[in-house]
Amino acid sequence: MAQEESSVEQPSRRPGSILIGADLGSNFIRVGAVDPSGRLLDFRREPYAVDPLSPGSGRVLADQLLKGINAMIEAHASDGSAAAIGVGVPGLVHQTTQRIVSVPHVPSLADIDLYTEFSGRFELPVHFENNANAAAYAEMRVGAALGETDFLYLHIGAGIGAGLVLDGKLRRGKSGFAGEIGHINIDPEGLECPCGSVGCLETMVSAPNIVRRTRLRLRRDSTSSLSSLGARGGFVYDDIIDAAQKGDDLAKMMLDRTGHFIGRALAGVVNLLNLSMVVVGGATGARAFLVPAIADETRRRAFTAAFEDCRIVAARLEAEAGVIGAALLAAPR
Repeated sequence: MAQEESSVEQPSRRPGSILIGADLGSNFIRVGAVDPSGRLLDFRREPYAVDPLSPGSGRVLADQLLKGINAMIEAHASDGSAAAIGVGVPGLVHQTTQRIVSVPHVPSLADIDLYTEFSGRFELPVHFENNANAAAYAEMRVGAALGETDFLYLHIGAGIGAGLVLDGKLRRGKSGFAGEIGHINIDPEGLECPCGSVGCLETMVSAPNIVRRTRLRLRRDSTSSLSSLGARGGFVYDDIIDAAQKGDDLAKMMLDRTGHFIGRALAGVVNLLNLSMVVVGGATGARAFLVPAIADETRRRAFTAAFEDCRIVAARLEAEAGVIGAALLAAPR
């Protein structure tokens, strides 16, 4: 696997103390070694070996993930044996059966019993978790939410998900499906969502929909630097973030509007739960634009006393968040 920039620290070298974490993104598999305190000892990523939506790609992805985890275990054999394996996935995981129910933006894994397969292959405790929950747990243990007991973690990427912590505990709901903030309705006249409803938050603020909205805007405003990218074949979410960082007014406006859409949904959550913090994760470069816009719209729409109790901040961890959280959640209790 290729190395990716991350806050890797030197191994603690305590026998039996290594935890292995993996995180499936929309384009990459990330795998890391973590010590029980949450220190990242090693971190690697590699792109999917096949088109993630092609037939049979689920099995290919499962094999690639298994191989990556095995390589990480072998790489740290001299640091002590692995104690557990945690895997974060961008979808629903049934917490009782540990079966993946759905993964909308990567190959279908719902027909593969990865929990049984990985447990048998590695003969270690294995835990599967929604990756927003995993990142929330990492932020609580070693990130921006350290010391917080009531907070929400937001992940903005190929979809938009959330991890909820109340009374210091990760809350998953009855079967593990809590946190689907992307399917809160913000526009009854909006686009139809793949979930079957109309006007979901995700139809406006997921990375593909930010790109879609930006393309529509460019039909009226061709002065943006993104116009030349569009003429050469198109652009992606990262290009919008890069343009915003370079001062492109349209790109900044699109991220600002994205934050305001999120604030519409978040205000009700803040009112309902009286949170102390909302942590905004996802693409690192977008956080500086999204956080103030989210805070502004949430302030406008939320109950004043509830909003004043709640800080809205950028996540501290980057691409390693899901890996760290998945590893720590898998640790034997």
